[in-house]
Amino acid sequence: MVLILLFSCWSPSLALGDSLEGNPVKAEATALYNLGAMQGERGNWQGARCSYGAAARIQPDWILAQSSQALVAMELGELTVAEETFRQLIRRHPLFADARAALTALLWHRGLQGEAQSHWAASAGLDDRYGDAQWLLATRHWPPGPVEDLQQFLTFGIS
Repeated sequence: MVLILLFSCWSPSLALGDSLEGNPVKAEATALYNLGAMQGERGNWQGARCSYGAAARIQPDWILAQSSQALVAMELGELTVAEETFRQLIRRHPLFADARAALTALLWHRGLQGEAQSHWAASAGLDDRYGDAQWLLATRHWPPGPVEDLQQFLTFGIS
């Protein structure tokens, strides 16, 4: 099912960015990432997934695009896909607070309180903004489901 969705996503041609000043690949990836954020704000999670995924394919080292795509997968109930992505990001970038905070929310959702606490300790030590639901929604553009899971963890899961 995931493969079908990926192939149905719009994939821009890099040739379109050739006339842009600076780095056309980065400019195109940024535009797609911003489009994903706008689609998410409108509740178009499939569109957001496609846009974040296209940004990550164009600029594979952009870990925030990969994390955003995984957050959308989480919002859509694709917890296995999201968890695999978050764990992979954490293995490659252990100081990436976004993936650790998102994995905290996902693990809490699955009832794995101890492991969630471990990832939260690392995340909170790296960037305390992840405890602020308004920041997550308005600035970081997390989907509402993961934000709610993280807020429940912060309310009930920290001992």
